[in-house]
Amino acid sequence: MWMLIRANALGGETAAGSGAKILAACPDSAERGDPWRWTVELDESGTEPTVALDIDASYIASESRRFADGYTGTLQRGAGEQLVVTGLVGEALVAAEDGPWERWLRPGDVFIVEGEDPEDIRLSLAAGEAVVQVITLAPRKAKVLRWVP
Repeated sequence: MWMLIRANALGGETAAGSGAKILAACPDSAERGDPWRWTVELDESGTEPTVALDIDASYIASESRRFADGYTGTLQRGAGEQLVVTGLVGEALVAAEDGPWERWLRPGDVFIVEGEDPEDIRLSLAAGEAVVQVITLAPRKAKVLRWVP
């Protein structure tokens, strides 16, 4: 599954503790009835936007990487993992390495990729000052992580 969330899609919700903008969460509201697993926030108060991740560490392992300087390359998503790709500065193209889909990310956009089978994702930053943060979420207990949007 691939899901693009345009900047401010959650209505500009902010995190109570940090005041940062909530970009995506699983689940995105308590009304869903699913247990909370993770939240990705964007803090734009400094000189550069930064991404923060809050996770249920007993359920999920995470790794975060920042890409800049015109990076173009392939990201690997393992079976059952989720990739959360966030545009921070400029534009970036996220595309299936061998597939039919591609999406442009702009600042504040989030692209979530999940699935049972491993997948290669091509990330191409536009020329200039483009910056993207990529967070890999891996299950500690379940076989597959599912996003509850």
